[in-house]
Amino acid sequence: MKEMVLIFKEVRDQEAFREALEKASLGRAVTQPDHGWPKPALRVWGVNPSHVLAASIWTGFEPEVVLE
Repeated sequence: MKEMVLIFKEVRDQEAFREALEKASLGRAVTQPDHGWPKPALRVWGVNPSHVLAASIWTGFEPEVVLE
């Protein structure tokens, strides 16, 4: 499991996805807002692409960009 940066359209999308990602990873996800991007971004550790997919299904949207 690697470090990833997830970039979103809006801050509310970032927060909703963070909650879904923690649920998908059974609480193992470590998340931190990343302010080094022009759009809302979330830096995450302890997740894999399947966790991101599950969080996308639960929220009904996916991040605009996923950087590994």
